[in-house]
Amino acid sequence: MTFVIFLGFIYVGMLCIATGNWILMKRPAGVADPCFEVMIPARDEAENIAAVVRPLIGNGVRVTVFDDESTDETSDITQSLGGRVLRPANSLPEGWTGKNNACHQLSLVTIEPWTVFLDADTVPSENFVSRLSSFLQNCDPNIQVVSGFPKMVPGEGIEPAYLTWVSWILLATNPFGLVSVTGKGHNRFTNGQFAAWRTECLQQVRPYEQVKSEVLEDVKIGRLLGSQKIRVENINLTGILSVKMYKDVKQAINGMSKNSCDIMGNPFASIGLVLLLLLIAWGWLFCGNFALPLLTVLLVGKLVTDKAVGAPLWTFLFAPLTITAGALTIIRSMHWKRKGQVHWKGRIY
Repeated sequence: MTFVIFLGFIYVGMLCIATGNWILMKRPAGVADPCFEVMIPARDEAENIAAVVRPLIGNGVRVTVFDDESTDETSDITQSLGGRVLRPANSLPEGWTGKNNACHQLSLVTIEPWTVFLDADTVPSENFVSRLSSFLQNCDPNIQVVSGFPKMVPGEGIEPAYLTWVSWILLATNPFGLVSVTGKGHNRFTNGQFAAWRTECLQQVRPYEQVKSEVLEDVKIGRLLGSQKIRVENINLTGILSVKMYKDVKQAINGMSKNSCDIMGNPFASIGLVLLLLLIAWGWLFCGNFALPLLTVLLVGKLVTDKAVGAPLWTFLFAPLTITAGALTIIRSMHWKRKGQVHWKGRIY
């Protein structure tokens, strides 16, 4: 019975956090003139770059793309749409990852009150500029950084059933909505797909320089901001921004293997997380008559996080398998890092 109560506490607690985030996280609304410029790190993104640049330029936003030694038409497409392109003067400096170097260089040339970093695989809606501008102009002046969760566009086949372990583990364990409403505490998290900075804060903190060698730079930056007590607001962006991270499940597994071992900061904590995930995924099997109620709570919690990021709702039915896949990905990521085989955008770290 003690084990049942312990597991029930975990499942119900995660459901409560997930529900709180779904209800309490703010969603940009309103209309306002642009108050930000957009910075995009890009390496061989010809397939995606037009979809992110076009709606921004079309709504009056200054867009700068750092072309990180692309071998395709990333730069040509950006310039044809009216965007500015920066290129590295030299090869990637030792000790830097490509994205961190790109974002750092971009941060040195920004001039608007707010600087928005977007990944090249994101797609802004036509009202992205006006709604985000309204939100940024009206947010608490103490908030220096705004990040959040775009809508997840599913890849082919079972890719979303795999990838949704990421949004589940974040939205069912971190009370973003509660911190937002109360103004107390710090989530110690930013999402590298979208991060809006007050430009003065960005240029003072120089975050990408401080985490220059990190592959999981967004989580590290979140922890840096927490340690410096710099206020961050995490919001629900599903109404104005979408992202398709991976084409299929193979690409998703390889993509998540590059950095998921760094979620906890060290190998021992990562092993602990793997064991906890496996317990959450399958612990209900050992709870006798309580197995079905506990499984139901787990599935409902997963359903809430899927709905929060706009993922296909059928994926919640595979929650135990999805969570197990996440645990195995962390193990694979640890192996890659130990062997020095972290692959990212054609580079090995």
